[in-house]
Amino acid sequence: MNPAIIQRIKEAIALANLSVRLGLAAIVCFCVFGTLASLAAFKDSALVYYAFHYLPYALIAVSIPISLYHAFLLARYRIIQAGILKTVLAVGVGLLMFALAIFIRQGAGVVFFMGLFLAMIAWFGMPFLFRVNFKKFLTFLEQSNLENRSEKCSEKHSENA
Repeated sequence: MNPAIIQRIKEAIALANLSVRLGLAAIVCFCVFGTLASLAAFKDSALVYYAFHYLPYALIAVSIPISLYHAFLLARYRIIQAGILKTVLAVGVGLLMFALAIFIRQGAGVVFFMGLFLAMIAWFGMPFLFRVNFKKFLTFLEQSNLENRSEKCSEKHSENA
């Protein structure tokens, strides 16, 4: 097996881990700043309000380009079925387009934020799915590599004997 492919998959797993951490940080921010926003001492704090409402969205949004790169790798190496990949991406992109259309038509109202919330949930789940597929593919590549090496060693040993 080509060592460059193995290295690229290892890098993709590291990026997927980063995306997962960004998603988990979004949940922590939502919980922490939501709790702070509900306290009387921080009720009028603009910083807590903006952190509660926008920071989780921003953290998930940072992981979207990484997920698109992962989708490209998964499609290129045919690690995941094309139909599954298209469905996952269609849901994420479709929900983002829905939220954008609502924003253009009605502004930043309740429906927009609900649509955006659903879109972010879709994008939040992608790194988990992609990471699992990359790990299984890496295991397959490394196992194939070991089998090829052992076959070559046994061939050399039988030729020398």
